[in-house]
Amino acid sequence: MKKVIAGVCLMIGSFGAEAGGLDFALSNETANLSLLLNPYQFYQGGGSELAIGAFISEQGDKLAHATLMARGYRQVDGQQYSVGAGMKAIGGDIAIPAVGAEPETDESVGAVALGFQVGVLLASSRHNPIELAFEGYLAPSITSFSDAERYAELGARIQIDVIPQARAYVGYRRMRFDTNDYDDVRLDRSVHIGIKLTF
Repeated sequence: MKKVIAGVCLMIGSFGAEAGGLDFALSNETANLSLLLNPYQFYQGGGSELAIGAFISEQGDKLAHATLMARGYRQVDGQQYSVGAGMKAIGGDIAIPAVGAEPETDESVGAVALGFQVGVLLASSRHNPIELAFEGYLAPSITSFSDAERYAELGARIQIDVIPQARAYVGYRRMRFDTNDYDDVRLDRSVHIGIKLTF
């Protein structure tokens, strides 16, 4: 465990102290908070972003996660795109609702997923750009552990830079785990609103 903590500290330290941020998203039944190190801005040439955070739901899911994403900026035929690839580690406890005679329970899960992100600039204002972004993560059984068999997450959002240090968005996210005993345990399947602050 000490080696893992030391490795995380070294990885965080390698990002320096150039910039940071917070990303906070809420739906009717879920909340997701992430601390961002070296947050990506659409117009910068490229770089890596590290996000460390937590996800909770009203039904009792409690998960910690860390995402490392390498991002870039492309222009094709006058259209501007952002692209990214990386990985996400996620783990914690998920709630299993009562089914028939089986009582409500919970299971411990963990996974390391590969992921992608792609965005397209809908309005290329220097001060208030509007972007449509999609992302997905998948962890097969070989990189899922504890009670987890696989993990999948898909999301989409439309976002606008209100000011250079604040981005507001509306998104939709689907998250699910398959476990040793249960298939298609849904953690989230809802619309959320959020704000991303950089400093």
